[in-house]
Amino acid sequence: MIRLGLNNVMIAALALSLLVSSAGYSVAQPVDSPFAPPSGFEDESALPESDEASADVPDGMSLSAQGAFDGQAVPSSPMAPVARRSVEDIESEIRSQAFNAALTGLLPMKPEEIRKTLGVFDNSRQATEVPVYPYPEPEIVVQTVSLDPGTIPPVVNVGMGHVTTLMFLDVTGQPWPIKDMTWAGNFEIIEGGEGSPMLRIMPSTEFAYGNLSVRLSGLNTPVLFTLKAARGKIHYRFDARIAEYGPFAQAPLMEGGLTLVAGNATIGSILDGIPPQGAESLDVTGVDGRTTAYNFGDVTYVRTPLTLLSPGWTSSVSSSDGMNVYALSSAPVVLLSDGGSVVRAQLSVKEVSDE
Repeated sequence: MIRLGLNNVMIAALALSLLVSSAGYSVAQPVDSPFAPPSGFEDESALPESDEASADVPDGMSLSAQGAFDGQAVPSSPMAPVARRSVEDIESEIRSQAFNAALTGLLPMKPEEIRKTLGVFDNSRQATEVPVYPYPEPEIVVQTVSLDPGTIPPVVNVGMGHVTTLMFLDVTGQPWPIKDMTWAGNFEIIEGGEGSPMLRIMPSTEFAYGNLSVRLSGLNTPVLFTLKAARGKIHYRFDARIAEYGPFAQAPLMEGGLTLVAGNATIGSILDGIPPQGAESLDVTGVDGRTTAYNFGDVTYVRTPLTLLSPGWTSSVSSSDGMNVYALSSAPVVLLSDGGSVVRAQLSVKEVSDE
């Protein structure tokens, strides 16, 4: 009977403490009380009103449940009361801390540190990708290819990482279609398509070396070249001019006025815009600046995109861009055709200044 009575008392005390805690205020018990409920709430407005007790409670003291009935003030619980925080506030703080931790883990560096790192990486890439030797110097040449058996094939200089365009022309400057071709060496060669006069050559190694054999439409003799990977000067464009009439050749205006000259270095260099050493430049008036003239030896060379009508010339060559060079005897005046209109050009020796 006694044990049952004690159990009932304990159950009642626990129920009271839970009821008081759920109400939102703290119930302070003496330290030696075996039934002291947990504290942590500071809302004391729910305590029973007692004028006598509240009048004499000093600062820092609170009323326990028993003291409220006895009118005695007892010290508050050792567990100081804390403000109530909502679940949403706690979850928001946890998410914020997790987000900041993730940013720090993924991007631990500051923006200026990232830019400095990228700069060092860029310098490293440049050091590995830029060749230790200077970049090659590009060249564009027009060369007359001889078909004689004892002639050494011309050399086409190509470069690693560069494309060389090889184009075939006849003596009148018209394109000459390729029939077939083959090559040997570490090169990649791409044809321009059926009936195209053009090849694109790219070496596969820094020191590629080989040769190329091309058959042109209507020409029985193969055209041969030596392919060589170079580092100093490379050919961006190589116009191979064949000293024969091709399928699309333009007939000369005057019968017997054209003499085909294979391998003429002088007329070829003037066609390239590089007059030979010792050539004398002439003043040309009556036409635009596209027409130039030179005296070299006993021959006058006229370089122009127009068609020469008079006087008669001894030899003539043309390039794929429509430029012509005519070799003729010395003449002070020449007649040219500019789109069907006849223009008159005067050639004279340049005056030497006294200064």
